[in-house]
Amino acid sequence: MKKSKRRIAAFISAVSLASGAAMVATPALAAGDELISGGIVGTPAAISCGGFAGSYYTVTNISKVKKVTHASKYYNGTSSNAKATYSSEKQLTLTAGLTYSVGASTGATVDFKAVAAKLEANTRLDLAASGSKTSGSTLSISATIKPKKYLVVAAGNTQVTGKWKKNYCASGNSGVVVKASGTGKSHTIRETAAVQCDLSQPSGSLAGLAKSRYC
Repeated sequence: MKKSKRRIAAFISAVSLASGAAMVATPALAAGDELISGGIVGTPAAISCGGFAGSYYTVTNISKVKKVTHASKYYNGTSSNAKATYSSEKQLTLTAGLTYSVGASTGATVDFKAVAAKLEANTRLDLAASGSKTSGSTLSISATIKPKKYLVVAAGNTQVTGKWKKNYCASGNSGVVVKASGTGKSHTIRETAAVQCDLSQPSGSLAGLAKSRYC
């Protein structure tokens, strides 16, 4: 049994040496802090700050999705085109901002602009500022409904979402500590669509989404 234990210990030691893993000095963790682990079994090492000291943000799992915020369906039962301004009722409200999974209870301050900048760089979209909301009012959209046809007048935005972390390095020789993390959301400028229900619409477009939901 003693020989077996020695072999296991020797194996763990050998794996650690082969991987180049090393113990890295880390700052004391405050309540709610999370240490970013970069080690393997038997090596509780953190990701090194690599000479950097201070805070920085990372954003991952970024996605962009079309959202219909306003929509109403109409039917033209006449034998003539019906050109008018139609009301589009609110269906959904999008809000730009941050939610926390770590750090809210410790009062960690987070810069929405820093998170949004990374979302914009990844998606190449211009995004709304923190606290911005899509309209809660009924919208007016000009459209023409052909005879005996259904039409959906819709409005919406592209919503961008990502998982953010505020990382902290106490010194260049320390390990990275996550001071706060959560989800960031924002959205683009509004777009509108008049969707004739019997016609095909481009895949991934607002018109296509409105047709699938409201026609």
